Order: sequence, then C-alpha cells, then structure tokens
Amino acid sequence: MAGAMDSVGRAAKANMLLIVECGHCYHVGRFRANDVAQVVGWNKPLEAIRFRCKRCSRKDTTVRTQFIDQDHPPKGYIWVLQKFKL
Repeated sequence: MAGAMDSVGRAAKANMLLIVECGHCYHVGRFRANDVAQVVGWNKPLEAIRFRCKRCSRKDTTVRTQFIDQDHPPKGYIWVLQKFKL
C-alpha cells in the first residue's frame, strides 16, 4: 500500500494517475502524476492544484488518484507533458 496521497510527489513516486473532474460540466481528464509534478512542483498538495476545465473553462475541479495497472491500462486518453525543442 502506498499510503495517503497528500502531495503530487507521493502520487508520482507511486506511478499514479490524477483524475480531474469538473464540478460544473463533469468533464474528466487524466494526467500522469509525474508530468503534473514537473509543472507544479513535487511538494504541492493535491487539493491545492487548480486545473481549468477544457470544456467550460471553470476552475471548479476535484482531483483524485488512481493506480496504473500495467496489465489493464485505464480507458480514455491520458494527457502527457510535451517537451519542446527551441
């Protein structure tokens, strides 16, 4: 058991997904915790991360974690951090 996921860094170390759901239109996005940690910081609490809904542009979102099962990956699209070259 990985314990309580209180920060993005702990979820990233456990190789988890962050499931973000909009409280207004119920749109769901899936992000790898490792990618989110690189952007917002490893010590950021999950409840302090503010996502903006892609569909309705509101910030009324809830974040929960989900383990990634390598044998049965989750259905749906997982957003991945893109590396750009200059």
